[in-house]
Amino acid sequence: MQRVSGRGRPGRAGTPRARTVLSISLASLGAAAFAGVAIGVLAPDLKEAFGFSRTEIGMVSALVTLGAALASRPAGRLTDRLGPWRVLVLALAGIAAGAAIQAGAPRGWVLMLGTLLLGMAYGAVGPPTNVAIAGRMQGGIGFFMSVKQAGMPIGSFLAGLLLPSVAGWLSWRWAFLLTGLVAVAVAATTGPLRRTATIDAAGGTAGRDSAPPRRTWIALGAFGFLMAGGQWSFLSYLVLYLNEGRGFSHAAAGIALAAATACSVAGRLLWGWLSDRPGWRARSLMLAAVLATIGCALLAADLPVPVVWPVAALTGAALIGWNGAFLGVIADRAARGTVGHASGTVMTMVFAGAVAVPPLFGYISQVTDRWEPLWALTAGCAATAGLLLKLFLPPEPPAGPRPGLQPEPLLP
Repeated sequence: MQRVSGRGRPGRAGTPRARTVLSISLASLGAAAFAGVAIGVLAPDLKEAFGFSRTEIGMVSALVTLGAALASRPAGRLTDRLGPWRVLVLALAGIAAGAAIQAGAPRGWVLMLGTLLLGMAYGAVGPPTNVAIAGRMQGGIGFFMSVKQAGMPIGSFLAGLLLPSVAGWLSWRWAFLLTGLVAVAVAATTGPLRRTATIDAAGGTAGRDSAPPRRTWIALGAFGFLMAGGQWSFLSYLVLYLNEGRGFSHAAAGIALAAATACSVAGRLLWGWLSDRPGWRARSLMLAAVLATIGCALLAADLPVPVVWPVAALTGAALIGWNGAFLGVIADRAARGTVGHASGTVMTMVFAGAVAVPPLFGYISQVTDRWEPLWALTAGCAATAGLLLKLFLPPEPPAGPRPGLQPEPLLP
């Protein structure tokens, strides 16, 4: 099989294999998520250390996504110009620096600064990994994007599983430091991408020949805003809800979050595979929104404790699992040579939802002194997202072969 070079031409032996690109992208997303969800996972410790209220925990958690919203679009433009490797290494270094500031924070405001820096680096991980995947594996792009995005729930799973134990055994500062060390370790593995410029920016197989209607990006941006708002409310408050509202120990609540994010790995692969079926690009996202609505509505009810586990798993599979198929839609509809910019721009709306929604829902939960309104509102976000996509996303473009070289298959 003829290999595809970093500039879309056949032949250079130094070009990394497609599965290497996928593995590096997966690990990078995992490291970013491992650090990004640490605020929510360590929320009980931070409340005690800094006297944060429930609303303030939501605000600190939202700084991750505020930083990501600020950085995502510039990172997309930069990736289209410079290629994935440079941007990805800078992003992982930024995560490590932000985690180091969090670990050493003497005051709450210093923790917030570190969290904002970490969030900007988190947002910069997406565009280079999106472009690397889109340029190398155009066939079945929804599934491959979902495999790559599975790094997010895997990282969240490991955070929920490990960080509470590290905090209990050593301290929450060591838990934050661990997230930074993981980012450094992953950055050390990105060398193969150095030999790969962006195929997409050079006119390879990713993207379409003409720009889509403007309402495509409006519909996708609105969907991403609402679903991400619900997703980050779930990630930010599940541990605290189970700990304070349902009597779970901190460790047990962390395991519940880990289980939910583990199920979301399967959810991502399912939505990605489904999105590659003819006519199912948008339908897969709408189905995920429906299941997320059901899961959050059930959390709003006073369920028996044993039932909370499978409900949290269902909610995680849908409310965290949609993102890979979503990126597949973006890459599929973007004009050729603009996948980085398109994904960065739409992901700005995604991160904006994650910034705006969790603090608002946390405030409502605090002033009512009840958890049910938070989960009911989260269900409403998912339901509205699915409805908007159904009503306003333009029809799916016809499938068919596109000009350009065929990308290297994942397996030899």
